[in-house]
Amino acid sequence: MPVARDLMKAYWEGHSSSATVETMMLDSHAKTLNELEVPEILDKAPSMEHKDVLELAADITAGILGSVIDPLGSGSEFATEDTYHHLWDSLIAMLLRRVSNGKFHRNTNASTSTGLYRPDLCFYYKNSNVCVVRGEEKASGELQVPVRELHEKLTWRYDAAPYVFGYAAVGLQVCLVAIRKDEMTERGAKVEIIETYDLGDLNGRLSFFLALLNLSTLFRPVVDLIEPLDILEYGTIERDSGVQITFAEDCVVKTYPQNMPSDDIIRNLKELHRRMKKHSVPNVVELKNTNMKKKYVKLAPVGRLSPPENVHQLLMALRDILKALVAMHAINLMHRDLRWENVLRYRDEGDKWFLIDFDEGTSSPAAKVGHLKAESHAPEILSSTHTVMVDIWSVGFLLKTSPIQDLSPELESLKAQCLQKSPSNRPSAESLLKVVESLIES
Repeated sequence: MPVARDLMKAYWEGHSSSATVETMMLDSHAKTLNELEVPEILDKAPSMEHKDVLELAADITAGILGSVIDPLGSGSEFATEDTYHHLWDSLIAMLLRRVSNGKFHRNTNASTSTGLYRPDLCFYYKNSNVCVVRGEEKASGELQVPVRELHEKLTWRYDAAPYVFGYAAVGLQVCLVAIRKDEMTERGAKVEIIETYDLGDLNGRLSFFLALLNLSTLFRPVVDLIEPLDILEYGTIERDSGVQITFAEDCVVKTYPQNMPSDDIIRNLKELHRRMKKHSVPNVVELKNTNMKKKYVKLAPVGRLSPPENVHQLLMALRDILKALVAMHAINLMHRDLRWENVLRYRDEGDKWFLIDFDEGTSSPAAKVGHLKAESHAPEILSSTHTVMVDIWSVGFLLKTSPIQDLSPELESLKAQCLQKSPSNRPSAESLLKVVESLIES
């Protein structure tokens, strides 16, 4: 039995008791439907024996079929890569968006110039930020090339989901695949080919259309098994400062706008990270590469913006933050911008956190700065020379702004000590770490 039918059968056998006809789609392998070919998902449907696939597809929606029957560029011998983009989008991304209420994002050549890997196209189901369908596309060449890219450049991080989906396209040839977890491979993923279709042929486009409908019924149960992401997978966000942060497979690229002194920032980051690496500072993001001409830095790993959800997680996050601060303060470095936005959780490592965004980092002591917000930074940072004690104030700010309500008396006491107006009255990172570790053990 082909992989496509294995996938559908496994899913519907487990879910058929609660399934409705509205959630069920057709088996794309059938030319006509008879008693042997009616797929498992149509057990509850009225009899459809001997009905033509085209007739049934037309009953689903004439609007969607318009782009399937006569897509722009499908029969042109002069089709360019841009034309193929329109064809692929109309037959894949636009169709999925309409039948599953999702969104898609096409990555530009900008990722290539920074050496990033991001799929050519990502599709996200409904409000999920997980790329449940990814596409790799080429204007010409062997189909196996984009097929390999679908798994060789992917690091599996989809929790208990048995698979996610993808397609590889070379011109009018498109291959649908399931991407499964495989611990025997370097990145933990392998591809299983479902079927290959010829989009230059009407029957091929109709079969492909029905196959996508089949797959779309699996998006919700697959996404439900994956821990929600706070940021769009492979997406780009822009901060108020104009800094763009692009998320790739195993790193992020931070690009500075023209109006920022990016050369100074990048030089400072290189020196800070050099010193932190030399002294083995734990739980901090790693600077992988810089490019002053193109005004970007490349950082790893990619973490999760996931503030603590309970007291145990809060203590574990504080422990990891303080371990970093103890090592940094020992070599007279300070972060100066500790907020939950700059504390990420490691992927696939349980309750472990690390610090990011060292753009404001510097040696201690340092002169006052005027561009940081008073409500989220130590009072002396804006008015006078300051030391590593500004980071201690920020630990109190983290406790003050944590999602955890009703802190214990011990944590309330720590918060009050850290938020002392006078830097000399605040505790050291070492003493705070001892208290937090004792609270974890108690």
